[in-house]
Amino acid sequence: MTSWLYPANVKFYNVLGAFTAPKTYWPMNSKVEVNDLIYIYLAAPHKQIGFICKIEQVNFEQDEIIDQIKPYFKGDGKDGKSGKKFMQLKTIKSFALKENSFTAYSLLKENGLTGMLMGPRNLNNNQPLLHYIEEVTK
Repeated sequence: MTSWLYPANVKFYNVLGAFTAPKTYWPMNSKVEVNDLIYIYLAAPHKQIGFICKIEQVNFEQDEIIDQIKPYFKGDGKDGKSGKKFMQLKTIKSFALKENSFTAYSLLKENGLTGMLMGPRNLNNNQPLLHYIEEVTK
């Protein structure tokens, strides 16, 4: 099992709404597998991890799930590229959005996150950061 840190841009997608749905579909931007853990990092203005999810299924075509994901696009949804693969996530845990969160960007940086979080990160390749996240999200 691999643990991943996935960024979520709340400006273009209603992330909070999507993760209240019974099934959450998320773009696959890495070599994820069923049962991997995904930590969803909410970009500004939140700047913290908002959800821990488990991958239930992979390789959905966007056309298969467009009716489930379209309500969460902000604007016209043209940023949803056809042909992109999606995974189905089950939310295991959600976190209150607060300024002093233990999963805030500044604390993630202090505990091993390098650079800006622009794409998925395999946390198994960054043991200090993975250990920190696991400890503060118990």
